[in-house]
Amino acid sequence: MFLRLILKYNMKTKQFLVAILCLTFGALAAQEYKSEANSKAVVVSGNARFTVLSPRVIRMEWSSDGKFTDNASLTFVNRNLPVPSFTKKENNGILQIATDVVKLKYKKESGNFNDKNLSVEFIVNGKPTTWKPGLANTKNLLGTTRTLDGVDGPAKELEKGIISRDGWYLIDDSERPLFDNSEWPWVMARPGDKPQDLYLFAYDSDYKAALKDYTDIAGKIAMPPRFAFGAWWSRYREYSDTEFRDLVGEFKMHDVPLDVFVIDMDWHVKSLPEFFKNGQRQRDQAGEDAGWTGFTWNKNLFPSPEKFLKWTNEQHLKTCLNLHPASGIQPFEEVYPEMAKAMGIDPATKKYVPFDITDKKFATNYMNLVLHPIEKAGVDFWWLDWQQWGSTNIPGVNPTIYLNYVHYSDMERQNKVRPLIFHRWGGLGNHRYQIGFSGDTHVTWESLNYQPYFTSTAANVGFGYWSHDIGGHQGDAGTAELYTRWIQWGVFSPIFRTHATASPQHERRIWAYPLDNFLIMREAYQTRYALIPYLYNEARNTYETGVSTVHPMYYDYPKDENAYAMPNQYMFGRDMIVHPITKPIDKESIFLSHETWLPEGKWFETSTGSIINGGKKVVMPFTFGDIPVFVKEGAIIPMQSKVERTDEKPLNPLILSFYPGKKGTLKLYEDEGNNNNFKKNAFTYTPVTSEQTGNKMNIVIAPAEGSFTGMLTSRGYELRFPCSFPPTAVSVNGQKIPYSEEDKAGSWTYKGNDFETRVYLSEMPTNTKVAVELQFPDYDQQLLSGKKGQIKYLKNFETFRLLNDWNDGLNSPFEIMSLTQFGQNIEYNIAAIKKEVDGFSNRWNAALLTIQSASETNKVYKPYYEFLKMFGKIAERPEFAKDQEVESTTKTKVEFIQKGTDKIYYTTDGSVPTRSSQLYTKAFEVAVPARVNAIACPAGDGSCSSVISKIFYNKKTGLNYNLYKGKWSKIPDFSKLTPVEKGYAPDFDLNKIKHDSNNYGLLYNGYINIPEDGKYTFYLASDDGSKLYINDKLVIDNDGLHGFDEKKSEIILKKGLLPIRLEYFQENYGEGLSVEFSSEKMIRTSLFPSI
Repeated sequence: MFLRLILKYNMKTKQFLVAILCLTFGALAAQEYKSEANSKAVVVSGNARFTVLSPRVIRMEWSSDGKFTDNASLTFVNRNLPVPSFTKKENNGILQIATDVVKLKYKKESGNFNDKNLSVEFIVNGKPTTWKPGLANTKNLLGTTRTLDGVDGPAKELEKGIISRDGWYLIDDSERPLFDNSEWPWVMARPGDKPQDLYLFAYDSDYKAALKDYTDIAGKIAMPPRFAFGAWWSRYREYSDTEFRDLVGEFKMHDVPLDVFVIDMDWHVKSLPEFFKNGQRQRDQAGEDAGWTGFTWNKNLFPSPEKFLKWTNEQHLKTCLNLHPASGIQPFEEVYPEMAKAMGIDPATKKYVPFDITDKKFATNYMNLVLHPIEKAGVDFWWLDWQQWGSTNIPGVNPTIYLNYVHYSDMERQNKVRPLIFHRWGGLGNHRYQIGFSGDTHVTWESLNYQPYFTSTAANVGFGYWSHDIGGHQGDAGTAELYTRWIQWGVFSPIFRTHATASPQHERRIWAYPLDNFLIMREAYQTRYALIPYLYNEARNTYETGVSTVHPMYYDYPKDENAYAMPNQYMFGRDMIVHPITKPIDKESIFLSHETWLPEGKWFETSTGSIINGGKKVVMPFTFGDIPVFVKEGAIIPMQSKVERTDEKPLNPLILSFYPGKKGTLKLYEDEGNNNNFKKNAFTYTPVTSEQTGNKMNIVIAPAEGSFTGMLTSRGYELRFPCSFPPTAVSVNGQKIPYSEEDKAGSWTYKGNDFETRVYLSEMPTNTKVAVELQFPDYDQQLLSGKKGQIKYLKNFETFRLLNDWNDGLNSPFEIMSLTQFGQNIEYNIAAIKKEVDGFSNRWNAALLTIQSASETNKVYKPYYEFLKMFGKIAERPEFAKDQEVESTTKTKVEFIQKGTDKIYYTTDGSVPTRSSQLYTKAFEVAVPARVNAIACPAGDGSCSSVISKIFYNKKTGLNYNLYKGKWSKIPDFSKLTPVEKGYAPDFDLNKIKHDSNNYGLLYNGYINIPEDGKYTFYLASDDGSKLYINDKLVIDNDGLHGFDEKKSEIILKKGLLPIRLEYFQENYGEGLSVEFSSEKMIRTSLFPSI
């Protein structure tokens, strides 16, 4: 009768009905929504009713009895919107309703809607389009799905979303249940005989407008409390009170922030003797696994839940408990007697209380008797881990969305804190109840790779707060690299929650990983916390606009095909593009090349500090520690200083990063953080603008607009200017402030390694204007682009170099060590920055040349060289194409492999080639023996490669040798011994003489060709002893038993052929012999012996 009464009043006394709905359905969302439309937006034609909800959205209803519903449905709750401009006219029995966007035509008195009597016309991509009932939406960009449980890579199927490249989408709400108008609105079946209730969204490519319309009508995307954007800890494991306390201590000890404890099902009793028979877990009265559902604390793990929860509150940690409620209230539960009585069951019967969330009596008792006492003890919100049946006693109601509604609205009705639940997706309308739990994915690169696309695509149904199991849940353990990359993605996901199954191999404590991984992951955590003000700002924007923080590129760039072709990159708020790395680096490399599409305009890549022109795809190298984040030009990003908890301290100082660009704007949103007072206008906006004119940058922080309890009346500010030269002057409200080497209020400083100016403002009233002016020198900002990354990567290399073998004599590390101090040196003398920057490229290439040379003799450096060379301009080393021995002639042919446009210069006298040396144009002949050295040089600017060298010889080139057998501890007198073999060797390479590798000696005799008078350095390395004689003079004594040790000596020699003798012995195993020399004009190279 109540429904009929309302429907009757709906037809006769609409004002009375509106008053009822304002009072009753207001309980659903604190009077935020009104389900009955403004009568001026409604057109009734017989058994059809049309409601113009926006210029792009029309509700179309038909019922056989001419009765229509104004009740909220599970999807649509708010139809009382500002009435858009539209016209209505009738002509020849055709009703026509037209807005600026759509034109609806309906043949009056023609029955239910079909493709013969109803059409809506609009423009898509500049062309007329007509929608009719039954028309397929073929280019839908999809939405989301209930769960990713068991997924290893992409989900099998996603539901359709509001957004489609067809330019329209139809939501058929005809069979969706309704809410009644009770104090706690409750679900009920939709009345009538197969009524039609259709919502057509026609938006062309204005996807943001479509989502604004959808969330205006279907309810706003819930705004999570501020703490929800911090780090969540979750693990399916039997943690105890003590272990949780220890874990929090570990977080603190390792300087890792944390805000939320998610305690999986082990908080409650799950194993009692009666649950098992013959070692097998039994089914309970509901037919579920006994112990899977529970509401009674496990006192073995939590002896005093109240004290444990008191402690979590004292630690400023929010606590969430897991619920699997399908078994209802079983007789073993502490609350069973009270709950059974409330439901009319005699507790003595031990008959369980079935779980029926659509039964209002059950739900009320469930909340009041079972959950509220636990909440009162200190639990902050619930994890609704529903995994069972998909239907209820009310047709069209799935238990997932209704569980979400009941729990969320229960918190809303209590009005103590801002509602928050943790649950699975239940279908359209579920965006009103956040946060989402995506389920138990596999620990694989494929799962990680799918999540960015999955998350951004969920924005198409307004479900903007998916929380994934960061690190994956089940299967293989995964690698440290995989977990690190998952953490990096998680930092730029809506909710940052690590999780895994109970298996010991699935470690989620970041400090349990190798040090390099831990440091990278901790930096990621700290980045997340620094960005909390930005995330919260975007959460308010999501609430207002319906555009989720993580959303597809095509929302902002719908006309560019690239926006649809790069599914794993996404907008992170209004000012960032994030493109997570979701595949491993090759084992032989330290980086991977990552392709990202950047729209028109300039973008700032944060890992390298690079300013990049957009309108194209860019391929950039990224190392293990990098997260590809691109900030829009002119963006102003609000951040906070380092904290352990989101509520540790007020946002003071406020950090504002002003990214390169001519203009920027920000409206910083703040409120009380964890209640719904923001819906009563308890919040502030602080406008911030930046404008650059010539070399002058003006910053204005306007007075805060609005108020809320606890708002700051004064605050300090830290203004950061990435990729900037040090300013020549800085003033605040007209007063100049000084430069300081320290970070202190009332001054400015410069961070050389980041190439970043920082201005520190003293605390000022938040209700007054702050004006900051910076005068920068007339230098091109582009000169600094990428330097931050180059310095960072070179420092990483220097750390690596110090842990590995490095030959200082062959490759002096001076240029590398000097350049790693580039930023520090700038801070010592900021006035010299332009001179230092102008010389940076040459110094970088010199360091790179050293690394290139080192990589040729020690392959461990090759991966670093291949990476670092991408940031410099240095020619690739050329290669010799042929090495030919000639027996009967005195010449040989020399040929190089030329790479790209580099030019090759060479010498044949052993000297070091330069750009002034002979230019290689084609193969040439050289008299043998000869040493040919060569370099490659870029055609334009840039540095030449390191030198390659090759000795060409004929059979007359080389050494005579005598081979002896014996065991000695030092070199014997070979003149008194009989050789076992005599022969010829082309050089001192032991592999070119057939011999046993232990207990032998060698005596080499030959000549060395000295190209000119001068001082020469000889290098003799051996295992075991050796001696080198030139002109019968002992030059190096490296005798005795030892490993492969090198000794060197300098000697003045005359030009010409000089006799050389080398004595060597090897005792037992581990042979080795190397003979090299160099001069001021000649690089270190192997000796060039002749007979």
